[in-house]
Amino acid sequence: MNLIERYIFLRAFAAFMMTVVVLCGIVWLTQALRDLDLVTSKGQTILIFLSMTSLVLPTLVMVIAPFAILIAVAHTLNRLNADSELVVINATGARPWTVAKPLIILGIIATVLGGSISLYLSPKALGSLRLFITQVRADLVANVVKEGLFTEIEEGMTFHIQKREANGIMRGLFLSDERDPKKHVVYSSEFAQIIENEKGTFLRMTRGIIQQRHPADLAKSAESNKSTNQPQDTQIDALIAEDFGSVNIVEFDSYIVDLSKFTGVDENKSQFFKPRERPTAFFFNPDPNDPYFSQKSGHVRSELHDRFSNPLYNMAFVTIIMAFLMQVRTTRERRSDAIIIAVACAAGLRLLGFAATSLAISTPFAVPLMYALPILGIGAGLWISLTGRRVEAVDNLIQLMEYMTEKVRKKLKKFQTQPSEQTG
Repeated sequence: MNLIERYIFLRAFAAFMMTVVVLCGIVWLTQALRDLDLVTSKGQTILIFLSMTSLVLPTLVMVIAPFAILIAVAHTLNRLNADSELVVINATGARPWTVAKPLIILGIIATVLGGSISLYLSPKALGSLRLFITQVRADLVANVVKEGLFTEIEEGMTFHIQKREANGIMRGLFLSDERDPKKHVVYSSEFAQIIENEKGTFLRMTRGIIQQRHPADLAKSAESNKSTNQPQDTQIDALIAEDFGSVNIVEFDSYIVDLSKFTGVDENKSQFFKPRERPTAFFFNPDPNDPYFSQKSGHVRSELHDRFSNPLYNMAFVTIIMAFLMQVRTTRERRSDAIIIAVACAAGLRLLGFAATSLAISTPFAVPLMYALPILGIGAGLWISLTGRRVEAVDNLIQLMEYMTEKVRKKLKKFQTQPSEQTG
């Protein structure tokens, strides 16, 4: 790159990095505040808190990067035009490529960065976060639950132990799980212990019972009794009998509960990792015995192609902004209107991308659309910006925006002057 190209690249790169840091910091802070109870009420250290919340940063960067580069490129081109630097560059006879080249290089860097995060860093971090949450739940049961107190691990899940031994054995364990409104499970045992191995973290209970109640059975029984027009007393007796009959009681000598289900996943799934938490290599060589892969094949397909298509929006946003702002405009042509239209076009393209990703869950025919949308944006933006043409459709959009803005400004001015005339 020559001196001018390096100058443009450094300005755009600095704006891009600053925007990424600021936006990620704001979003990370809002997410971190939601998990602050891990420190304040759940007994975890600040190190655990920071470790857990920092694992979402790769995903935040991946999502925010396209919008950050949009803001950075728009800011750079707008400043170049406001300071008459675009006029000077064009006056020297430089081709549009002189301004476009450093911005395209920045777009390629952002695309490669987004691809590495999407394909490797983000799923690895989210998978680690899932394991971290499981470990925190286990630590909560092992260390935070107090003797003789009912401790609510999360909404609908309550622990109680009578006594904690020095060797880690818990006596008189009571665990109530009401998170699923269709199933209420109560575990109770004389002894319990936390076990950790390479497969995960488990709660082993010794000499106890499991009580499982299905409230839906009562509703079905009530409806059937009403339909038979039985006397009220008979219906009440039937409901009471059904109430006792709907509770399944299982006695056990030894029973192990996988604590990973406390993170909100289905206990019947052999693998509790969601598609976005799985490594990319899994999608190319999945386990045929994995029930989640066979039951949720649409989610797996959508996630795989989203990891490859999502980084392309970095380059698409760069070229869309270039198409609207790279050409020199006079002071009478308000560039703010061009910026608003360019941002609206980029946002509309991204919304269509989200729709295609969702549609790919139900049909594989939407997969080509996931790639076609960003590629179309890249191609159209490059053609407009590199040919140096004033596309009539773009100018018409800007003129329409200026016309609407002027009408709104006149309406507001008229509305503001009316009260002052009445008071006078």
